[in-house]
Amino acid sequence: KKISVEDSFLLAQRISCLLLDEQSRPEGVNNLIYVADNWDNMPKDTKIVWAELFESAGFYPYIKQLKIEIPSFGNDVRTEAHKSKYIQKYFHIGQKQLSELIFSGKNIVASAPTSFGKSLLIEEIVASQKFHNIVIIQPTLALLDETRIKLSKYRDDYRIIVRTTQKASEQKKNIFLLTAERVLEYDSLPQIDFLILDEFYKLSNNRGDNRSGVLNNAFLKVMRNKQCQFYMLGPNIDSVSHEFLAKYNAEFYHTDYSLVVTEEVEKYNEVTIKRHGGKVNSDDVFKILDNIDGQTLIFCASPSAARNLAFSYSKHLAESGMSQNSSLPLIEWIKSNISWGWSLTKCLQNGIGVHDGSMPKHITSSTIRYFNENKLRFLFCTNTIIESVNTSAKNVIFYDDHIGKRPVDYFDYSNIKGRAGRLMEHYVGKVVNLKKPPQKESIAIEIPIADQNPIEKEILVNLNENEIKPIRDNKARYEEFKKLDSELQTILKRNGVSIDGQLKILNRIEQDIQTYNSYRSLIYWST
Repeated sequence: KKISVEDSFLLAQRISCLLLDEQSRPEGVNNLIYVADNWDNMPKDTKIVWAELFESAGFYPYIKQLKIEIPSFGNDVRTEAHKSKYIQKYFHIGQKQLSELIFSGKNIVASAPTSFGKSLLIEEIVASQKFHNIVIIQPTLALLDETRIKLSKYRDDYRIIVRTTQKASEQKKNIFLLTAERVLEYDSLPQIDFLILDEFYKLSNNRGDNRSGVLNNAFLKVMRNKQCQFYMLGPNIDSVSHEFLAKYNAEFYHTDYSLVVTEEVEKYNEVTIKRHGGKVNSDDVFKILDNIDGQTLIFCASPSAARNLAFSYSKHLAESGMSQNSSLPLIEWIKSNISWGWSLTKCLQNGIGVHDGSMPKHITSSTIRYFNENKLRFLFCTNTIIESVNTSAKNVIFYDDHIGKRPVDYFDYSNIKGRAGRLMEHYVGKVVNLKKPPQKESIAIEIPIADQNPIEKEILVNLNENEIKPIRDNKARYEEFKKLDSELQTILKRNGVSIDGQLKILNRIEQDIQTYNSYRSLIYWST
């Protein structure tokens, strides 16, 4: 509703006091975001006051987005100081600080909220053209494809390499957009000047990620050039291994600053939980979805849970007389190439998408594009949405409190919650908790290549001998590996999977070739 001049001034006075105190400043920043969200309702006579407060909180992108004019030479200078030198974007105060750290030549490990805009700095690094060979490691092909599209405007200066069969250009600079596995597979990787590693927390094996060893080895391979600078980014990390920071002379940049407010709406005491399986009653979910405003992600524990709930909601819309008949190219493709009867087509017609790791890649990429273009209103998804793509969702429904059979921990929940709201698209995001969220806890990341306590053999053998710490049996395992034939060592390291497992396979093959003629004919042939 419209706000009176008197109330506007009182509110400005209150927020101004909050911004002055370090402890209350985050609350003041959040309140200012609500003002931006209600900008059209603020009285014209007080907008200059609000504009000054926006500037004091570093809201330069919003000042430009709302076309706010502040008649002050000082403001003009400060605003232009927050404009990127290399791309036509204005940074908020946190992005500006991070940008200055990166271009000072420091190695940076950055932890900031999902809505901070960390990835915008990737484009700035490329646009600066200060670096000849850049490697960008991201965890999924979908995220790499999204980055490729964003960086395609720099093709005149950079060759963009996405496959291990592509050769580096000698005439132009190069950007290698690769997963960790592809970094290891790339045989002729030239000397790298800058490494960008997204979702850096995956280096740690205390997150239970079975790909951490591959990522550590990819990092080691790129950093063979001691002059290579890096920018590692990720969300919601409170501390990083001191050993790692010291080894690579790196600085940990941590901030909770964001230009998006995330509201949590607790509904877990108001919904009915089914006795068998612990699922929320679908009628309660559908009631919330029927009345929610804006694009919405629904987080589910598994692909089957996401699909079943999506199909059920599509059926509910049809039975309630709220069905749509959207026409999307993907619908016709599915009908022609898979089946006219697949329930996913009915979902897409009703503005509902499904995103999970077992869907064909082109279907999920099309689904995300439709969702971001407002052609789909609901997206039923699994944990793949946390790390694989960026979305423009205003709301997130926390429907399940598990990822597969593993309980969602605070780190998972923070990343799920971070999907509500998007910088420069939504001022306020909403998370509706249908299950009780986990309690807040501090997230510390240890990195095996530096801490080595513990360290997998697959990572250990890629270190130099003088880097091995006398912890546990590290030195003994390293020396045992070095006794193997040098060619075999190269093969075992290159494959990037369990060394002990590879040796068992090799031993069995050798036995079968030498001992059992019937097996030999199946393993060893020349045609």
